[in-house]
Order: sequence, then structure tokens, then C-alpha cells
Amino acid sequence: MDRGFAERAAQLRQELYGEYGPFYYVPMAESRAVQVPVTVGCSYGRCLFCDLNQGMRYREIPLAEVFDNVEKLRFIHGRDRRPVRRCLLAGGNPLSLTTEKLLRIAEKIRSAFPEVGYISGFARADDVLAKTEAELRSLSAAGYDRLCLGIESGSDRVLRYQEKGVGRLENASAMRALDCAGMRYSVYVMLGLGGRALSEEHIEETARLLNAARPFELTVVTLVLFKGAGLASRVRAGEFKRLRPLESLMEGRRLLSLLEIPTVYDGTHKTNAFPIKGRLPEHRDRLLRRMDRAIELLGREDVQDGEIRRWRNWFTE
Repeated sequence: MDRGFAERAAQLRQELYGEYGPFYYVPMAESRAVQVPVTVGCSYGRCLFCDLNQGMRYREIPLAEVFDNVEKLRFIHGRDRRPVRRCLLAGGNPLSLTTEKLLRIAEKIRSAFPEVGYISGFARADDVLAKTEAELRSLSAAGYDRLCLGIESGSDRVLRYQEKGVGRLENASAMRALDCAGMRYSVYVMLGLGGRALSEEHIEETARLLNAARPFELTVVTLVLFKGAGLASRVRAGEFKRLRPLESLMEGRRLLSLLEIPTVYDGTHKTNAFPIKGRLPEHRDRLLRRMDRAIELLGREDVQDGEIRRWRNWFTE
């Protein structure tokens, strides 16, 4: 790679992603996809536990600018040894864009990267439900697939407390709508989101919701307390009681034991006390045995103290 190309590619990457700030988040299942900026921030932006888009005003990038972004990416990846086979629409929930705009974007992406297999992105349940069945089918036909839904919990009480803006019914309806449209999807759930008061309900109801759905992958993360999240003040006030790392790990073990669907269980996110990944139901028993060993290890005071110190990098009290 010549120096001039490398310098130009680095400049273009800054132009493409600089607005997203230092913590640019993408679905774990699509971390290797080429990322096309189409929105900045989240159109909802009021979840109590989240500050991933804190200080970032929601913006829909104009179509002409999106097309320019695709051309920049064509230049950056023009010398890749392998063709681009998957693209990700960047932003907190790009499915909030109109169907017409999403179709135009898909057309541009396919003209730049003819071998792309699918286009994915984050989506909220209400983004999915705002589109008709015909619109979802047209998006599927245009190559949209493997969307990522942050359902977080199957408990309405947990979702209301965390001000998610959608409930169990909306999450279930959105997953059914994607199934009907022929679009695959992954989901995120968050250990510890119910705190101590709703821990059991959170896990039981989340498992029940997932067992009625068909996600190709389940990404499990653990609640951490970010400085800009509204939840921080409730923790300081003693209203919300967080789980300790060992308790969150036990939640994850309970969730895994209750799942009955064929899916990939991905608990390798860096917020988790113990990274684990496998396919269900084939690897369930092995995964449970590994989690049991991790629970036994984390139960040791010295290990637990070290894990709590690591978590404090995420917390503010």
C-alpha cells in the first residue's frame, strides 16, 4: 500500500466517522461489516440506562452526503483483497429512515459494492412497527437483513422503569414482523437491567419472550453505569440497587438455562464478567458447565474484588 493512498484513506475515515466521537458502537454480529454513515445518534435517545449517544444530536444525513460517503468507502476498500460482502448502516437506529430513503441507499451501496450480500443496522422495535408489511418486504428484497434489535428485557416493568419507550408487546410484534418479511435479526439483552428488585422477573420474562422468537444470535451484555446516563442519579439516591458482578453472572446462567430456541448465545461483550459463546441447543450443557466454574471462581473474594475494580472504570458514584 503506497503512502499517499494510506494517508488519503485515513483522512476519509476521519471525515466519515469523526462525528460519532470516540465510542462508536456497532452490533457485535456485524463488527466486520463496512460501515456506511447514514444517521448520527439515536432518534429516541431517552433510555435511562444509556449514554452511548450522549451529547450527540440526532441527525439524518442528507441523501447526497450518504452517496458521497459510499464513494469514500469505495475508494478506501478499492484495494481490498476480498470484495465487500456486507455493509452496516451506521447510527443508533438507521431503520428510522423512510423506506424510500433506505431503498435509495441500498441501490447506491449495491452499485458501489456489487458483491454485497446484505445490509444491516441497529433498529428499535418501533422503527420496525412504523413500516408496513409491504415496506418491510421491499427492504428485504433490496438486501436488508440481519438487523439488530435492542430488546434489553422481556419484562414490561423493567422496560418502563428504564424508559425504553417500547414494551414486551412491541418487541414481540417487531420480531414477528421481521420474520414475516423474511429478514433475519439478532437481539441484545442486558443482564442486571432490573436491578435487585426485578432480577428474577427480568430473566424469566426475557427467556419467555426469546423462546417465542427466532433471533439468529443473542448478544448478552451487562448493565454498566455511564456518567451521562439518567440511571446514575437513581443509583446514587439508592433507588436502583445494582447487581454485583457475581449476581449478574448468575443471571446470565439462569437465562441460558431457560432458553429453548436454536440460536447463537454470545456473551463475549467486554462488560461481562465471563466471556462465553456457543450455539444452542448443541453447546448448552458445555456452556452451563463453564458458567458454573466461572461462578465458583468469581465467588472467591480476591477474584470478585478484582472484577469490581474493573467495573469501576464504567461506573460513577
